[in-house]
Amino acid sequence: MIADTQNSPSQTGVELSPQSIMLSDAVAPPVNHAPILDRLADVQLPAEPSLWPAITIISAIMITVGLVYLRFRRRQTSPTIDTDNSAQQALERLTIVEKAWADGEIDARETAYRLNTLLRLGLNLPQLNHHCPAALADHHHAWQQTHQLFNQLRYQPHTADALTSSTFDQMRLWLSSSQQPQQGEHNV
Repeated sequence: MIADTQNSPSQTGVELSPQSIMLSDAVAPPVNHAPILDRLADVQLPAEPSLWPAITIISAIMITVGLVYLRFRRRQTSPTIDTDNSAQQALERLTIVEKAWADGEIDARETAYRLNTLLRLGLNLPQLNHHCPAALADHHHAWQQTHQLFNQLRYQPHTADALTSSTFDQMRLWLSSSQQPQQGEHNV
């Protein structure tokens, strides 16, 4: 029934074929576009979008990125430390700690903490551990013994090992040797 209600090409009397479609397009009368264009001539286009907000946002982002970069770069560069000055200060404080230890003002545990700190700061080490610094490679065995002694004195409540004046002499030797220029370095 649906097929009966639809108009077929044979009922309308117009036959649709590819040739007739092409001929109908070619035969269509020309359209005069002038009246349509005249009606559109009085239509005003919206104003161009302003670029200032985009420029402002991009500039703010670039400034922020630049500031973050400068801050990160400043944080990465460590301040130059005068090794001669830090070693000299450590040597001076070593004498003070040795005198306080000899007078009995501080015990062996506190002395070990102070000597450990003086050695770390005097040699410009980020952390004092059992690895001997390259500048003191000739004293590798003594370095490990001293580090082990400091650990025993600092972390064990009662230890048979004790500090001796030779420990202070050894530290004095290490700190003074760190002041001397290494091979290939030049004092300027």
